[in-house]
Amino acid sequence: MHVWRFRLSAPFYYQHAIFDGVVFDNEWAKIEHGQITVKTGYAWDGCSPKWHLFGLGTIGTPDGTLRFSKPWTWEASLVHDILCQFRAALPFTQKEVTQVFRDQLVEAKWPLTGLYVWAVDNLGPQDFPQ
Repeated sequence: MHVWRFRLSAPFYYQHAIFDGVVFDNEWAKIEHGQITVKTGYAWDGCSPKWHLFGLGTIGTPDGTLRFSKPWTWEASLVHDILCQFRAALPFTQKEVTQVFRDQLVEAKWPLTGLYVWAVDNLGPQDFPQ
């Protein structure tokens, strides 16, 4: 059974130039007018990989300490997960999705941005449409 770390209790909105001109809508996400909306109830595991130890704790890629009640990488991991999950139906390349992830980590002032961007670029999904 997969353990999700986070679940949206309200919609999440994020504006990025990469979304301009894209129209997409499914059960979990909507893109229009340059904005992605991730819908209420969407669940994800934050930055990965992670392993859950018998209900006692989690080891793996840190999401960062809490800032404003959420880990530093919360928004970036959410948007990256949804863009990767639906990559076959979206017009974005791996490079573009990684750029959005990078931009969000920079906005959050995450000190390990370079390392995390390298990891998703090299260890994340590689089968994006071209």
